[in-house]
Amino acid sequence: MTQSSENQPSVESAPGEESLSPDSETPKRGRHSASHARGAHGSQPQARRSFSSLFHREKSQVTIGDVRYYDGAELSRPLEMPSRVRVVMYAAMAVAALLGALFLFNYFDSMMNEPLRQQQTLQENLTREVSLDLPSLTKLMPRSDEKIMAALQKNDYTLYERTPIGTDPDGGFEVIKLPADVSLEEAGAMYLKGVDKLSAADAVKLLKGGWTLTVSRKNGTSMRLRYADFDSGTIEKAVQNAMAAEGLENATVEDSGVDDSGNTYQTGTVTDKKDRTYTWRVSVIELSEVYDISGLPNTAYFVGIRFSA
Repeated sequence: MTQSSENQPSVESAPGEESLSPDSETPKRGRHSASHARGAHGSQPQARRSFSSLFHREKSQVTIGDVRYYDGAELSRPLEMPSRVRVVMYAAMAVAALLGALFLFNYFDSMMNEPLRQQQTLQENLTREVSLDLPSLTKLMPRSDEKIMAALQKNDYTLYERTPIGTDPDGGFEVIKLPADVSLEEAGAMYLKGVDKLSAADAVKLLKGGWTLTVSRKNGTSMRLRYADFDSGTIEKAVQNAMAAEGLENATVEDSGVDDSGNTYQTGTVTDKKDRTYTWRVSVIELSEVYDISGLPNTAYFVGIRFSA
């Protein structure tokens, strides 16, 4: 038995509400939609709360009317750091301790061990066997620039042309013969840096076994041969060895002494096999007077040999 709609009790809508008819499939926008919208917007602060919860604890609170009271028990609890913050702090402390240990190790190593290593390297470079192979200036004097360079290249020297042939309009050039155990690239980097800025060990490695030949064609022909002597031990011996290397050991010395620059020198004349006469001069000074390098041995000398015609 069905009850007619006329006898059904009527339900009045509350003010502000919209009625929902039995036949309607979709409810009209009302309180349910608004609450759904509030729910969607209310979920956004969750990310901020989860991030801040790493460093902040939720405080107990009581609300009476419009007044919010915090639980006083928070003030009496032990002052303990959150466990996650403790982990981060300990990790940071471990990293800082490791970096500090590495810094101290490198500092004390550079202060205490580096000088010992430099001294050891210096001694190794001083005692290494490298041949000087000085060219005979008497034989080179009558030759052209091209023939001089060709003669040097025949000896398989490692040569670094500081002033190549043809760059000076008056003629002449400058070439450096490198030690046999120093590559052209390594020597180029050292010369680019500057000999004065090298360590004593590197300077000895570059200079021992090497020499520089400068040929000038201005006002006649002049040749200068310069090198570092680490083996003679005294200035007098360095002068004698330089003269012997150029075949001047029996030459007549016309003048000798110490010039205004502090060079100990000897000078004279020599005649080659074709009766060509050249003026020569051999001068020696402490290497430390030429290069301002700390740690160079006191028995290292700078030797210069000059021939002119």
